[in-house]
Amino acid sequence: MEGIVMESVWVAVGFAAFVALVWRKAGSALSAMLDARSEKIRTELDEARALREEALDELHQFQRLHREAAEEAKAILKTAEATAERIRENAEKAAEEAIKRREQQATAKINAAEAAMISDLREKAASLAIASAAEIITSKLDDKAGMGLIDEAAAEIEKLN
Repeated sequence: MEGIVMESVWVAVGFAAFVALVWRKAGSALSAMLDARSEKIRTELDEARALREEALDELHQFQRLHREAAEEAKAILKTAEATAERIRENAEKAAEEAIKRREQQATAKINAAEAAMISDLREKAASLAIASAAEIITSKLDDKAGMGLIDEAAAEIEKLN
């Protein structure tokens, strides 16, 4: 048995040497492969961080632009409201001025119509008075008194010229 034990020991020692040699060669290859894989993962993580930072920068820029656009929209709205208020005030003033002008025109027309009517009434009253006077004179005066009145009127007319 001693021979079998010695053989087994030598087989075990040879196997251990073989495993050690293979492990050394395979371990360095495996280590290089794992190092390469680790480096690739590290590079991808760095790229992912850079992309994340870039995305965050873009997000912050977008949010800033959004705030600026919202502020600009508020300013535009405020300006539009102020402009609308000015337009409304101008329209009110124009309407008030138009109403005043029309009132003045109506008053002027009423005054002109009143003056024309008064003038018309005076003419009619004068005509009526003349016609009444002529009728009274013709019915009450005789020829001699009528001729005297005509002479007096002619003298009055000559004085006026």
